[in-house]
Amino acid sequence: METLCRVGATVLHGILDSIKGITVIFYLDKEANRKLSQPTTKPLLLSGSTPRTKESLSSQPRTPSSNSLVSKRIEESKVLKRVLQCSLLNGGIFMLSILFFEYAVLPGLHLFLWYLFRNSTTMTTVWGWMQPSLSLLFNSFWVAPLFLLSKIVNSLWFQDIADSAYKFRKGRPQLIASISKLIADTLISLLIQILFLLQSTLVKYLPVPVPFACTAIYMVHMSLLCSLYAFEYKWFNMGWELHKRLTYIEQNWPYFLGFGLPLAVLSELPNSIVISGCVFSVLFPLFIISANEATPKVDVCETPLKLFSIVVALTNALFRGRAKPSKAALSQPLTPGSAGAGSNTRGLTPPLSSSASAFMFQQQQQYRQHNSQKHHHQRSHHRQPSPSPSAASSSFASVQTAQLHQQQTVLNRPLRR
Repeated sequence: METLCRVGATVLHGILDSIKGITVIFYLDKEANRKLSQPTTKPLLLSGSTPRTKESLSSQPRTPSSNSLVSKRIEESKVLKRVLQCSLLNGGIFMLSILFFEYAVLPGLHLFLWYLFRNSTTMTTVWGWMQPSLSLLFNSFWVAPLFLLSKIVNSLWFQDIADSAYKFRKGRPQLIASISKLIADTLISLLIQILFLLQSTLVKYLPVPVPFACTAIYMVHMSLLCSLYAFEYKWFNMGWELHKRLTYIEQNWPYFLGFGLPLAVLSELPNSIVISGCVFSVLFPLFIISANEATPKVDVCETPLKLFSIVVALTNALFRGRAKPSKAALSQPLTPGSAGAGSNTRGLTPPLSSSASAFMFQQQQQYRQHNSQKHHHQRSHHRQPSPSPSAASSSFASVQTAQLHQQQTVLNRPLRR
């Protein structure tokens, strides 16, 4: 009973945190611009130098480039402007145009045909081909292009809103260091979100005899997915990888269930998928700001809700099936018993440890330095006879033999793990 009370209180706490974005948006830009416009007064201390005084700093001329950089930094935070642009594009242009066509243009034409033909069979025939044709033309030449354009523009504006809000609260984003990991994390995250959306849609239409059970499970799925959408910008700027983000949501599911519940409910109210997408795009910037301001409650329930496990296992199976076994074998170190006594072991070598590789690198550097000094010594003494090619080749072969012997002794040592 105590656990249920804590879960209910955490869900309510998540709902309240999701609504805070409506209030934060009105003062976030003002505080962010004021914070950026304040000059830094900390002196720069270098090794062997004295701190700069106020007179020395004021005596230095200010270049126009520094002033332009300061003004550019001040104008960076445009959260309210981006939110209004999202509302105007998705709600004012896209959604209102669809509503105007569905509830004003088509009923007006139907009324006009009724006035012309007066309930005759001709009116039914004309309206029977006119209404689908007009709907097809409207969806093809207005809804589909504007839908694709809004998706692209919304992604840019959502990222701008998330970055501005994160810089104000947390500072500079700490992205994933590797570019390959960054691209792979983004693509796999997109694939998992698509698969999870399909999973939630399938759950909605399961033949369960309990009334409203499938709808409740579907809303749980959509609430967690909306929370993942909102918090992913913040966690991505914090450098969290995908597995950490999904595990964090599954372990602290009561809070994220409450946080994404308002957005999931409001997006499911319209019957049309396009109108539902417009409602989501209008409200989603507010939830991005709320997620940036929120502090999730953790360790409320000891039992994780592993709803993402199915799509994660499916994604791993897809990528594991595309991996070639030959390349996987190349990454495996050879064991001493893998090759026979008379077998040829060229091509595959065990990986060197850090100490062995450092020793080989040091020996190569010493050998190169010795050759360069010897060459310089020969050029400075032209009167001395140069060694014969046979002697030079024999000396080079002896050096190579000694170096190969050192490498073999290093490789014969047991590797560190």
